[in-house]
Amino acid sequence: MSPTLRQTNAAALTVAAAVIGYVLFSQYVQGYQPCELCWRERWPWYAVLGFGIAGLIVPSRLWLMLIAVALLVSTGLGLHHVGVEQHWWAGPSACASNGSGTASVAELKAMMMRETQVIQCDQPIWFFLGLSMATWNFIASLVAAVAAITLVIRSRHAHS
Repeated sequence: MSPTLRQTNAAALTVAAAVIGYVLFSQYVQGYQPCELCWRERWPWYAVLGFGIAGLIVPSRLWLMLIAVALLVSTGLGLHHVGVEQHWWAGPSACASNGSGTASVAELKAMMMRETQVIQCDQPIWFFLGLSMATWNFIASLVAAVAAITLVIRSRHAHS
């Protein structure tokens, strides 16, 4: 027996809430400040939260398809961040360890006066089982995206 659309949306909502809950916990309780790429990686999960809530209110394959797309975007963003960490490609100049992310001495001075610390996208500071948080986000996003796509396909066949 396959899960209903409401159950599937509830599962996606639960996973997204767990991911966002953990990154907020790691930021505000554990003190791990996110880099620019980390901030970007949160947005698809926020979208999954919204689509999951909408899918609970009005169950529809549309919400499940949007969840799958958001998770594919999250997978791509996670892979991009992993590539930056592994130095496979360059990340945003504002968070690379090869510079301050400023274009001039005046910008650097202004940044120092604001006491803003640039968080390096290519220098992971959090590891679990030898993998960075960006790598775990990539893995979680990929697994969730495959599950969502599978459920979209199954729900299509169930309604054919």
